Amino acid sequence: MKKLIQSFLPIFILSSQVFAIAGFGLNLNQSQFSVDANTSSLDNFGSYGYDEFSGGVGAGGYLYIDAVPFVDLDLEFSAIRTNYDYLLTIGNDTKSYSVPYGSLAGYVTLQKKVFKLSIPLLAKAKLTVGAGINSQTYKSIPDKSDLEGLNVTGSSSEMPTLDKLVDFINENTKSNSGIHFQAGVQFKLLMLDSFLYYRQVIVDDVIPGAKGFGSLNLRLGMGF
Repeated sequence: MKKLIQSFLPIFILSSQVFAIAGFGLNLNQSQFSVDANTSSLDNFGSYGYDEFSGGVGAGGYLYIDAVPFVDLDLEFSAIRTNYDYLLTIGNDTKSYSVPYGSLAGYVTLQKKVFKLSIPLLAKAKLTVGAGINSQTYKSIPDKSDLEGLNVTGSSSEMPTLDKLVDFINENTKSNSGIHFQAGVQFKLLMLDSFLYYRQVIVDDVIPGAKGFGSLNLRLGMGF
């Protein structure tokens, strides 16, 4: 067994350096945004709104191809999720619901190496910058028309249950597309890949009252 390992180790090391043209793995992220509290009227019989909330955590996967001339092609899907307090008032009765908020997104990015450092036959690192397009499918915050769909239409209405409200939110999503910019560092040891990068997403409506959000990302995977 020792001789077998010694025979294949040089081939393993060399192939990880010479043929490093693609990779895949897991992406972990921390989204960075802040949403202010908001309250709106329900035709003089109550109100609805939400408390302030901020970015959440997420996960996904990625695939990159480092064989395109001049640039690298990077494909990623990832989700972000957090909870917020949704507030509903009917007459003198106010109820707070802890409900989910987040998005599922796909990213297509063209990246360019701006700096590269290598240790022959062992490891290498590079600084990259990139830009691309993305598509976001996100949970909507229930508004007045949504509450009408939940039969919250007058002062005699009953408060919806938490399960009913959460089911409604999960079933009613919206979609939008945007652009993004990112920069970060990739470190490769043999066939093990890791990335640390920041991404700024420019897209309307995904984050209430904002034109986008930031994301700090950590990737762990394999490069070939």
